[in-house]
Amino acid sequence: MEEKKNLLFFIADQLRGDSLGVFNNQEVKTPNYDSLAAEGIAFENAYCQNPVCVPSRCSFNTGWYPHSKGHRTIHYLLDKNDPSMMKSLKKNGYHVYLMGKSHYFHREDEEELQATCDYEYIGRELTVYDVHGEMKDLSMEQIRQNPFYYSFYNGQIPKEKADNKQDDLVIERVEKMIRNRELKEPFCLYVSLNNPHPPYEVEEPWFSIINRDAVHLRTKKIEELKDKPSTLYSIRKNQNLYGLTDQDFKEIKATYYGMIAKLDHQLGVVLNALKQASLYDNTHIFTFADHGDFTGDYGIVEKTQNTFEDCLVHVPLIIRPAKGTPFHNRVSSALVELNDIPSTVSELAGYEIEYTQFGKSLVHLFESEEVHHDFVLSEGGRIQGEKQAMEGYSSHTSIYWPRMASQNQLPDHTKAFMVRNHDYKYVYRLYEKDEFYDMKKDLFEETNRIDDPAYETEIGQMKEWLLKKLVETTDVVAMDSMLPGRIYGSE
Repeated sequence: MEEKKNLLFFIADQLRGDSLGVFNNQEVKTPNYDSLAAEGIAFENAYCQNPVCVPSRCSFNTGWYPHSKGHRTIHYLLDKNDPSMMKSLKKNGYHVYLMGKSHYFHREDEEELQATCDYEYIGRELTVYDVHGEMKDLSMEQIRQNPFYYSFYNGQIPKEKADNKQDDLVIERVEKMIRNRELKEPFCLYVSLNNPHPPYEVEEPWFSIINRDAVHLRTKKIEELKDKPSTLYSIRKNQNLYGLTDQDFKEIKATYYGMIAKLDHQLGVVLNALKQASLYDNTHIFTFADHGDFTGDYGIVEKTQNTFEDCLVHVPLIIRPAKGTPFHNRVSSALVELNDIPSTVSELAGYEIEYTQFGKSLVHLFESEEVHHDFVLSEGGRIQGEKQAMEGYSSHTSIYWPRMASQNQLPDHTKAFMVRNHDYKYVYRLYEKDEFYDMKKDLFEETNRIDDPAYETEIGQMKEWLLKKLVETTDVVAMDSMLPGRIYGSE
């Protein structure tokens, strides 16, 4: 039997697909990502299945779409005994090390934790103070007078604060585990970090590593655009960033890029540790992000739960197969989804997924093929009365208040589905006008062409595909529902 290869997952939080050098961003500093991409396959058209953390993570850990079991909110983790990629790996002989944030299953349930991993290290949980800083009892009027209050911008932070962050503690522990030979083979090392999730803050030397003069803003403000989702106008109004200048938004983006430079350094630490331990060649390496970030696009920061601008749903995905696996290193143009990852891993690791899932293995793309999906799908939002799909309404002192307040009303928080191919993007929105963009001519989705008769054929085709896709993937029947002793046929 062929020896099982090790696995490394290096997962970023809120890393945009256009924010690495390998994908032609000249403003960032990502030498480790770029070098890894040069050794493997960089997928330039990878998309997440939801623009918010937990639903995306539930999806890429199962191969389900968020709608398959209703995972459309940050509060709905996988149910107890639901399958997942880590459970499958552990069941099939892998030693699973869960490092950092998981945010997709109930880790406080000891039975679930034992079924998912052999060892978990979170360093320290992210606290409200980490995200919001010192809270003061300010009035709404006082907050309105501060144009930076809801910007998530903290800028340069002292090294002492950074050293106590979850990411730094996790990377320190990962490096030590590799160096001290604590990993039992075959291993799955699942390293999940917070960077570059807001707040936008980083210490030196990463804060100053980005040339502010080289940073560019690429979109119009949302109030200059017509027929965009209502939540974007609400969030822009609630964030009250009108007082920020273009230079201020460039500073936000430069700090975000500084956070990515630090993330790149942390990737380098892990890769170098594997090389020094002679584990690098024998390890399949996956690096990607759960979703993206506005970072000032449209005059907005952070993210939404139900809009699908490419800055939110287009993510970087790089796979460096282990030595002995046939592949051709390149940038692949194939349309791929993050929920393709479980089936890819199962093929590489040599086991079958024992439940119904909807991802498609990427292994056939490793050597030369560039056709995978005709369309990709992303989704989010809620229906009327579905309060459990809201993220919670917080005080106006929370920097998340602008987004949460928008979720408190319809149509702002309407359920929606995005269908995307290389050329076009269609978004079905339940309680408001749909969207359609010609991505060849309108890279930043500024002109909604849903009413343009010139695109009637393309819109019809994407609607038809969406209907078929939803019928195919709308739910799953649990494997444990099969009756004992009953003989079932095979397809």
